[in-house]
Amino acid sequence: MSSNIDLVIVFCFLILVVLGVFLAMPIARLLEQSTRTLGATENLINTLDQELGPTIKEVDNVLITVNEFRSIAQRGITDVGTKVEDVTGNIGKVADQAKHETQVFGHGLFAGIKAYFSGKTDKEESSSAG
Repeated sequence: MSSNIDLVIVFCFLILVVLGVFLAMPIARLLEQSTRTLGATENLINTLDQELGPTIKEVDNVLITVNEFRSIAQRGITDVGTKVEDVTGNIGKVADQAKHETQVFGHGLFAGIKAYFSGKTDKEESSSAG
């Protein structure tokens, strides 16, 4: 009986060894794949180290240029706003002057016409009275 138990134990160990070999084959493939993945990751990191520095410098240059354009545009907009305010003020002054001059001209014209007709009336009255 003891020899039968020994045979069963040996048989179980053989099955365990065979299953271990079957289990080791996918693990070996998994290790190969992980090694390739780590190599690819290393290559990616090296590429990023080589390419990222110049790219960041270019992006920095572009951002500096964009900020310069923005400041120039803001100054231009401020200048345009100031000039528009100046032009608006000048137009208002000119309009007020034109209105005043038109009123003065109108009053002068009206006074001249009135004086002309009153002068004719005075002459007619003096010539008819005389």
